[in-house]
Amino acid sequence: MRTCTDRRPIRQRAATALAAVIVGLPAALAGCATGTSGAGGHGNNTCQAPGITSNKITIGLIYPDSGGAVAEAFRATRSGVDARVALQNASGGVDGRQIVITWRDDQSSAAAFAVAAHDLVDRQHVFGLIAVSVVMPPSAGWLEKAGIPVTGIATSADWSEHGNLFHFGSLFNKGGAIDVFGKYVRTQNGSRALVVFDPSSAASQDLATQLTMSLQSQGIQVVGEYPYTDNISSPDKVVDRLRVTGADTLVGAAQTDAFVDIYSAARKAGVRLNVALSSAGYSPSLLRMHPGALGGMSVFVDYMPFEDKAPAMDTYQEAMARFAPELADPDDEIALGSYVAADEMIKGLEVSGPCPTRAKFIEKLRQVHDFTGGGLFAPTDISTPTAPTKCFNFLKVNPVGTNFVTVPSIRPDGFWCGDAVGPSPARG
Repeated sequence: MRTCTDRRPIRQRAATALAAVIVGLPAALAGCATGTSGAGGHGNNTCQAPGITSNKITIGLIYPDSGGAVAEAFRATRSGVDARVALQNASGGVDGRQIVITWRDDQSSAAAFAVAAHDLVDRQHVFGLIAVSVVMPPSAGWLEKAGIPVTGIATSADWSEHGNLFHFGSLFNKGGAIDVFGKYVRTQNGSRALVVFDPSSAASQDLATQLTMSLQSQGIQVVGEYPYTDNISSPDKVVDRLRVTGADTLVGAAQTDAFVDIYSAARKAGVRLNVALSSAGYSPSLLRMHPGALGGMSVFVDYMPFEDKAPAMDTYQEAMARFAPELADPDDEIALGSYVAADEMIKGLEVSGPCPTRAKFIEKLRQVHDFTGGGLFAPTDISTPTAPTKCFNFLKVNPVGTNFVTVPSIRPDGFWCGDAVGPSPARG
């Protein structure tokens, strides 16, 4: 195992971000994430795939380490990836090979992502990429043509439209929806819903469409889809819209801060809502930032809540504490998603056999029908990437606004699962 000499300065946690401190991992157990070159696989090796040697597999990681607010939101990416890789390396790696991560900063820019990806693929000769980025889509075409396997968090519908891209559930798939959101709202006594979305984000607009379809499938009247731009639009105007339409339900496909501002304004104005459901905002730090203000707000996530002390969550928490102690709060959506993106890369390597190739990785991982990220997600059929995610957990802030509480379902694993409404998904 090589020694990791690259160390980045400690960055203090920003009060308004999901992020935390990022530093290098101890080299003794981790596949070190470094910005150095020369990590390609051209040593003595009977396997001829790029990035593969007799004792090492080199994988590229691209995420926004700089670039303003986006970088702050994604700061925990490297910690999540490093923890999962280090856990694997501590147990022998994959077929006796240690995994080494070589990282690059996409600077929250599509052009910079392309430069980083070309460097990792063309010059560093990595086997594949883990991409936790909102600016990957413009590079998806050439990565597919080059046959580069990429795992990551789905941040747009593009993740389901290329055979080499692998996610573990997408809220942004087009042409279909799941009735589970409507079912949840109905159980919470919602009947008339206003859906808020960000008009500057195609992903937000797509999600609003899915949520509207889900609500309508359960007989809930959608009184409107309201465009709202954070820091520009007025929460009071949304409150007026809630009053005029008689909505008893607020559903958010917008940014967390936007939803919180609207919900807080509605409560102050005395607007009674039976349901306030947001697609984002599951963070204990959010409740600390708004003490007592968010009681009754619901959020949904497609993974096991951090509050659940199940074996899978225990494994995640222990790995983060052991291998990524620099992350002050591992109860972080981006950290967990990045951990699972690394787990999916590892799964692809495992099913590819002792001498993996990029083509074999893509073929074999696409045949996995029950990927769970080590139990952190409900089973995902990777063979149908365009299928809408069917299972979620719903959490509701307690009345005094201090904690998230999981809303029970009838399934043993706690997930709420629904049926598709709309067109049938295509296979990958």
